[in-house]
Amino acid sequence: MTQKLLLLAIDGSVAGQAAVDFTIGFATMSEAQVAVLHVRELPASLRVPPLETTVEASALVEGSVARINRAGVPADGMIYSAREPNVARCIVETADEYGCNAIALGSLRLRGLHRLTGRNIREQVMRRSALPVIVAPPALYPATPNWPAEFSRPGAA
Repeated sequence: MTQKLLLLAIDGSVAGQAAVDFTIGFATMSEAQVAVLHVRELPASLRVPPLETTVEASALVEGSVARINRAGVPADGMIYSAREPNVARCIVETADEYGCNAIALGSLRLRGLHRLTGRNIREQVMRRSALPVIVAPPALYPATPNWPAEFSRPGAA
């Protein structure tokens, strides 16, 4: 029997964390293992410092792997660094290198002008990869007074 492996590409956004939750459910149903990948983006210019440190990137991956493992899904994590224009290529090449069956990533639900000026990592991954690409949109927060506090919007009081 062939082992199923899903590559989960994450970032520190709410969409990236929603992709973790989605992947837990998807991997549980499909009995897949998860390889968590975070590509630490390096600016195109060498004069500009990276947006995050390696310690912050490690904490992001370790936290995601721990959440997935707590849900009973086998997972491991990795961090790569790539210049801004090469992030999508890094995701696709990593999925190929590890023999993944699919790629999961989050979506920011960009609208209007923001959609035109977004970085389009998702679209680049979809164009470059022969694998299925699963896009998990961020959770929608219902406007109900009975919504559990532990699921409240980030930053909401």
